Amino acid sequence: MVESSIFKERMKRASALIEGEGLDAILLTKPQNMMYLVGDGRLCAFAVISKEGVTYVGVPKTDLEDVEKSCASEHILGFEDEVGMLHSLMHIWKELNLEKGKVGVENTFLRVSMLEMFKHPHAKPKKLEFVDATSVMTDLRIIKSSEEIELIRKAGKVADAAMDAAVKAAKPGVAETEIAAEAEYTMRKNGAEEFFRTYVASGPRSSIAHGLVSHRKMQRGDLVMIDLHPTVNAYHADLCRTISVGKASEKQRKPSTYI
Repeated sequence: MVESSIFKERMKRASALIEGEGLDAILLTKPQNMMYLVGDGRLCAFAVISKEGVTYVGVPKTDLEDVEKSCASEHILGFEDEVGMLHSLMHIWKELNLEKGKVGVENTFLRVSMLEMFKHPHAKPKKLEFVDATSVMTDLRIIKSSEEIELIRKAGKVADAAMDAAVKAAKPGVAETEIAAEAEYTMRKNGAEEFFRTYVASGPRSSIAHGLVSHRKMQRGDLVMIDLHPTVNAYHADLCRTISVGKASEKQRKPSTYI
């Protein structure tokens, strides 16, 4: 959990950017952006930040107890389903006295169907306008603090441990799926809350830039491309290596250095 003073500093900068863009609030659904500003980010959830720095977070009721332990928001709401999510949003706009005005949304993340759902009459006052606010979060996050750099370093170390596990698993007769499983298990075990798609491509498939994992089994002398992407505390790492199977592959890997 990031110190509360850091969230307060981030919120101060966010409020200035929101007001500078002529917005009354922003509506976030991207987990990484939510994590950055309120300390918790997950799918099927949202966060609202007003230009005054007032925050609201809406999550499924099943996750409410868990979120309350880590979230820095002063208002945490639970909903049962998508209809409940819409009513929660309307409740927030009314509490913020936003019957009209401009709310920023993440056009580069939100799917059209999700955006249209947020525009439903049960979720938004008719005169409240949604506009793109991608630049707000970009400007806010483009310069990394020392705390963020340390989090990125931690994600890199998780990727490194997972790569070691994948390399050790790459032996003749072992399937690509098994190598991916070892890497993904190690990422989870070492603190990754999620990871982007794992790529393992061997033999003739190793020339594929992003080879989806198949059931092909390793053969001695195969080249194997392994690409891993853990997410730790909402920060990502991306580590790719190509090894040769059956030639002391466990000795081919040297740990990466994160400075």
